[in-house]
Amino acid sequence: MRRSRLGLVFVLSLMAACGKWESQASQAGRLEARWTGADSGRISAPAAAEWCADRLLIEIRAIQGDTGLALALYAVDSIAADSYRVVEPSRANSAPPAVSVALRLFSQTAIKGYQGDSGKVILERSGSGQLSGRLAARARSVLNGEQIRLSGKFDRVTVTPQERGCAPAPPDATPDTH
Repeated sequence: MRRSRLGLVFVLSLMAACGKWESQASQAGRLEARWTGADSGRISAPAAAEWCADRLLIEIRAIQGDTGLALALYAVDSIAADSYRVVEPSRANSAPPAVSVALRLFSQTAIKGYQGDSGKVILERSGSGQLSGRLAARARSVLNGEQIRLSGKFDRVTVTPQERGCAPAPPDATPDTH
């Protein structure tokens, strides 16, 4: 009898702990995206966001297994709800509000990388500062120019200050005169 009570207490404690963990996990930021074209696939993973005040840049990223998707949003002066146009990474820094998009995935025979060249990200910001948004972009392979179409969303992503130090501006980044 005592053993069954201890077992019941253990099971109930485990269920309570799992419920708490599931509750915390369901409140964490998440990114979901699909792509079609030269490659097709999807990602559904926890998302993180870091703000680099020196470069007015917010990086949102999600990694699931060997697949990773990242958005680098270049703000005018602060993180603001806005429509950010997708541009090639070499131009994003000089054309705010803009966003560069990168996708890394593993195929059966190679690691493939894609970078966005057109589309948009709609960014929303909650009263608590968390980010949500939608992505619709075209991306090209960095190796052979093959195209994919990306679509997705992110929700409840908490922004933290950049801890690793901001990446330097690309040396070929020139101001956009258009």
